[in-house]
Amino acid sequence: MALRKLGSRGSYLRARHVLAFAATPIALALFVYWPFRIAVYGTDLFRTGGPDGRGAGDVTGWIFYGFVVWALVLLVIGVRTVHGWTWARSLAGVALTAAFAAALAVVVSVLYAF
Repeated sequence: MALRKLGSRGSYLRARHVLAFAATPIALALFVYWPFRIAVYGTDLFRTGGPDGRGAGDVTGWIFYGFVVWALVLLVIGVRTVHGWTWARSLAGVALTAAFAAALAVVVSVLYAF
């Protein structure tokens, strides 16, 4: 209902499918990227400091961010296609949602630290 009020031409089910298909790069990272990183760094990956925290560890960390950007790009394309929105409106909608999710993650991590 909220999507209709925002001017969407797509259905809730199609929007849900777009989100699932856009998450494919993240699933791919779980099966390709993470086993590789665990094989390289072993248990040091799960501890603070160590060889995974500098140099090549940072590079492999940024590779995961590449998977996240890939998923966000697919999400913008899917939102534009399903809802019939312009590129700017689709990008703004996904950016607003991603900013909300990031803020929620920061709040949870701050609360978890205490």
